[in-house]
Amino acid sequence: MALLRCAKIQVDKVYSRAVNPPTFLKRLINITGMSEQWVIARIKQKGDNKCIS
Repeated sequence: MALLRCAKIQVDKVYSRAVNPPTFLKRLINITGMSEQWVIARIKQKGDNKCIS
C-alpha cells in the first residue's frame, strides 16, 4: 500500500503507476481549482518538503 500510495488495495484489481505522475504544483492546481500563479505564490518550502498553508 505504501509503495503504490493507495489507501485500499483490492486483491482482484491490477494496479500500475502513471509514467509521468503530476507534479505537486499540478496536483494543487487540480485540487484547489485556482490558477497556476495563485498556487505558485502560496507554495512554501518546509524542510525537504513543499507545502501550502
